[in-house]
Amino acid sequence: MGSIAQTSLHREVLERNHILEEILDHIDEYAKEYNKIDYLALKNDVLKPVLAKDFNPETQIRGFLKAFRHTLVYKAAFAKISSPELKDQINDFIDGKGAKDVVGDKEFHLVSHKSPPVVHHFSLLEELKKLVISGLELKAVIKDVFHPKHKHVKDLPVVYEDAADTKVVEVRIAHSKIHLRLYHAFRPTSLAVFYILLPSVPKIRLHKACRSPSYRLDRARVKVLEVCYSEVPFENWGLTVQNTPKFTFLPTTVKGVQNIVQFALANDYRVRCAGYRHSWSSTFSQNNEIFISFVNLHTVTTLPDPMSIIPGEYNGDIVPDLKTIELKEETVPGKKRLCRIGSAVTNEEFRRWAVAGKAWSFPCDVILVEVTIGGVNGPICHGAGISHKTMSDYVRRIEYVDCNGELQVVDDPYLLKAAAGAFGLLGVVTHITFELDAMTYAVMQPLKEDVGLGVPPLSKTDIPPALRSKWFNSPDADQQIAKATAEFERRAANDFYSEWFWFTYQKKIWTNTFNTTTDPTGAINYPDSGNVFLQWVQGWLGGVITTVPFFNAIPGYWQAQLIASLGMAALPPTLGESATPTYKTLLPDALHFRRGVQNMRVRDLEFQIPLPPRKDDPSKPDFSVVQRAWWDVINLVYNDADKDGDPSSAMRLALEMRIMGGSEVLLAPQKGNDLGTLSIEVLTLPDAVADDEWHAFAQKVTDIWMSYGGNARPHWAKEWESFTFKGMNSRKYLKEVAYPEQIKGFREALGKIGEGQGWGLEEVQKRFSNELWDKMVFE
Repeated sequence: MGSIAQTSLHREVLERNHILEEILDHIDEYAKEYNKIDYLALKNDVLKPVLAKDFNPETQIRGFLKAFRHTLVYKAAFAKISSPELKDQINDFIDGKGAKDVVGDKEFHLVSHKSPPVVHHFSLLEELKKLVISGLELKAVIKDVFHPKHKHVKDLPVVYEDAADTKVVEVRIAHSKIHLRLYHAFRPTSLAVFYILLPSVPKIRLHKACRSPSYRLDRARVKVLEVCYSEVPFENWGLTVQNTPKFTFLPTTVKGVQNIVQFALANDYRVRCAGYRHSWSSTFSQNNEIFISFVNLHTVTTLPDPMSIIPGEYNGDIVPDLKTIELKEETVPGKKRLCRIGSAVTNEEFRRWAVAGKAWSFPCDVILVEVTIGGVNGPICHGAGISHKTMSDYVRRIEYVDCNGELQVVDDPYLLKAAAGAFGLLGVVTHITFELDAMTYAVMQPLKEDVGLGVPPLSKTDIPPALRSKWFNSPDADQQIAKATAEFERRAANDFYSEWFWFTYQKKIWTNTFNTTTDPTGAINYPDSGNVFLQWVQGWLGGVITTVPFFNAIPGYWQAQLIASLGMAALPPTLGESATPTYKTLLPDALHFRRGVQNMRVRDLEFQIPLPPRKDDPSKPDFSVVQRAWWDVINLVYNDADKDGDPSSAMRLALEMRIMGGSEVLLAPQKGNDLGTLSIEVLTLPDAVADDEWHAFAQKVTDIWMSYGGNARPHWAKEWESFTFKGMNSRKYLKEVAYPEQIKGFREALGKIGEGQGWGLEEVQKRFSNELWDKMVFE
């Protein structure tokens, strides 16, 4: 952060309107150095409407697009959108066309338009395509070759010829011809894409582990091949983990996974897996080991993306092994039913399946749709609502490839407490059977309400001066807080889903709690296509804006305000901050109310804090710890603000919290929280890390949340390794203080599974652990 403008906004007035006015007064001082910004659009279409309380998400998002569309970063990001349709939609929207009109009668599929960070994850792999057919290696550059029946072949340089029992695909590359024999009976999913090795890349040997099972066809046996890459650098979504695995595999079949593990066993490699890489901790593969990606290049980089809509179908083809969704028996007639789901199924694929069937749903889930089911379950992720546990608590069966390459099953209720949330230490999980609930409808009533009343403080003086509204000095202020506290506790204790957001320096928070009904009357698709488009553009634009040099030059609290303006604009109600709309929609749509979140990279610290018992009734939770944890962070934000101007602004995005239940999973941070859990997190922008502000702030947050008593623990998949816990090294604290009995129980359960299935702890550690889990579990 390097400031040109001479700003001196004190923390006593550090809130939305004062910040916006300061930006308006000083923004032109950046015009000489950063002349690609449309400052007029930024002022008239973004800043002034907020000051005038003229809230319209289309006006604001359009204004942001206009303000940044001439920058090199915007142009580069826009050029990478390979969908002409989406480019036209964005341009039409900039020109004044409404979001609903832009989308028209077409459903806007979020996953049809990949986020730049997700595509970037796989860009290096995209450059290392290789053809792997029976050991053949080519030193030529060709495009992907699809099955002749595939609808997208018209865009590829291929010619088809019938020849008795075969179809010959002729690929013309300069003066070369390559003939591939494709049999009539060849299963479509077996030849979705062929990969080649670019000439600029060192020669890569084809390993047996690349090869999947053989299928008996009419006239031949044909190998189905898994994709393999050598020494491709890896990075996670949050850019907190970087390494270079020896091999990267992208299997689509269970047999392919078995082959990979058997290859690892024969050559003494460790195996770790990932989906969309949405974890911040070092739970991934390591240098010179094997990395399995459950998200393939075709899924990640193809626009539009082929998705699973109906069980048993996948873009009109046979579903790959790891992408199946299969309903099983009902466990409670009409109320609960088992469902076997491939680990590579994405949340968006499952959401579409659930919405199409309107019969069964997860009772809870993470918000993101661009994550895999395996990626959600492995690190024990969760949703919201005090009646809900973690996703892993709803697992009833785990199918996995063990350290010997054998396919195994765990369905014993006790052993599942270890197997359902094992962080990849059991083996490579291929399928997970969850217990689903009968479909219901969420009755959503999201609010943008006063920060002091949405989550009331324990004392009104806890509200920083900059955030105090007119009611603060009214005679009935204490009564208003008491009334608001009762309403907050009612939501926290009783609502099916409960979540709150505060964007930094804002006088309003976003409250999203709801209950469900079985009555479908009046149900709508939510968000509708126009709002999905706006949400996607908002997230995409956030990713663009936060990497523009101008944005990284302005003060951190300006950054926070601009992102808050963009974020609040896209959250319902979108017709004004005082509106109180009601939306009834299918539960999966309500659980995934935000689309395109993954477009903008963030840094994230999350804790699970146990709810203590009330003194007057120990059978009920005391929600005062929730209020305290919330307001302690808000006050930390203001206490960290420099009175001499240019506040540190380490938290440049949001404070977010959810109320949820406990957990029976052995390594869950929520285990033992019998009265419920406060799941609370702080998020910031990458520039706060670059400005060396984030770590110190996050450490202070850690110290505060750890001070309340009870066994507060971080989310395993978020940031925690670089912090100290009560003065102790984070790993040492978690192992010796926070989880000693749970880790011991996990190890014992893992050992019992191995005893019955022919492997031991030393073998599983050698094959599936990494440096982090060596320290945390096996030492």
